[in-house]
Amino acid sequence: MKINFKGIAVYIFLIIVSVLFMLYLDGPGGGYLLIALVTAAIISLSLCIYTRYCISLKTEVNSDVLNCGDIATVTVTIGRKGIIPTSLITAELYSSYHFIGEDEKAIRTVVFGKDKYSRSFNFRAEFFGKGKIGIGNITVFDYLGILSFRLNIPGVITSVKIYPDIPEINGREGLARSLADAAAFDDSEETTQSAFSISGYPGYEHRKYEPGDSLKLINWKLSAKRRELLVRKLEGSLGSEQVFILDRAASPEKDNLTARSSEQLIIEALLGLMGQFAKSELPVKLVIRFGEVWEEIPVTNLAELSDLRYRFTDFAFSSDSVGRLPDCDGERTVVFSACPDSRFLSYIENKPGITGVTERLIQGSDKIWRAERDNKDIIFTK
Repeated sequence: MKINFKGIAVYIFLIIVSVLFMLYLDGPGGGYLLIALVTAAIISLSLCIYTRYCISLKTEVNSDVLNCGDIATVTVTIGRKGIIPTSLITAELYSSYHFIGEDEKAIRTVVFGKDKYSRSFNFRAEFFGKGKIGIGNITVFDYLGILSFRLNIPGVITSVKIYPDIPEINGREGLARSLADAAAFDDSEETTQSAFSISGYPGYEHRKYEPGDSLKLINWKLSAKRRELLVRKLEGSLGSEQVFILDRAASPEKDNLTARSSEQLIIEALLGLMGQFAKSELPVKLVIRFGEVWEEIPVTNLAELSDLRYRFTDFAFSSDSVGRLPDCDGERTVVFSACPDSRFLSYIENKPGITGVTERLIQGSDKIWRAERDNKDIIFTK
């Protein structure tokens, strides 16, 4: 309960005015005014206390799973028992940093008769993770502004899982091209596999060329015979496996939204690059820490990449620098980091065969790539 002393002061002033009016100007008129003020206070305070115990409030979200950029529609419904009108109800909508509000975020209403108050609000999912959305502060005021109650109604905050995007990566240039070329085989038809694949073509299974495929995967001889570009379908046992590591250290940016935006970029750059490998059927695995355990997650196709994207809703960067990077031998490894500090640079520079990806370049290092947005796509530059 909160007492509004300013409201009490105004009310006492009106009482004094009515008493003076009754004593010096019009006795009956002042008496009626005094009775009206006292009655109004009793009714107003009674309605406020009644509303505190009789109202019900419910929030519903159109979906509990969203992609970044999707709109979450929150419907707020206020009802109450009986037919007596409520006192003034105010409610402020709450959303975690994962959402950006597209409407005003406050409700001021009185519920009359048997009606229920219902209104919808839109929020845009901006950052991946477990977002929360619903009603924050709920307050009931009496009409005279003397008394107010802050209510605690359970179940008005809803959890929503938000998937990160898997953006398009230009596989013909930058980091994607260099990694794909390193993973591809030379331009010959000899292989340690059986002489003929399931499809009957020599050495490998094949598929049609798609933009972004490494040129080293094209079987030029077979393509000339078939008069269409064909690329080798690589099995997971062939070639060296590409390893991606996600640094669990949070962005050092002081502004919360700037930090979250930096982390979002790194996550989407990682998923986009893994998507390129999945499309080309090149073997790749992600080394990532969920909670206290480092996991190795192989990805061989787009379906497994989609499953991994779902798991990212449970991932959170940490401000604790302990255990932020795992031990690795550095062979064919790319480390993605939202915290490109001296410790990250030392980790990259002291291991051969390892490359780093951050949001900004680090002077003096030729092993770091910069990830940046190009509209909805992501490009890697040095």
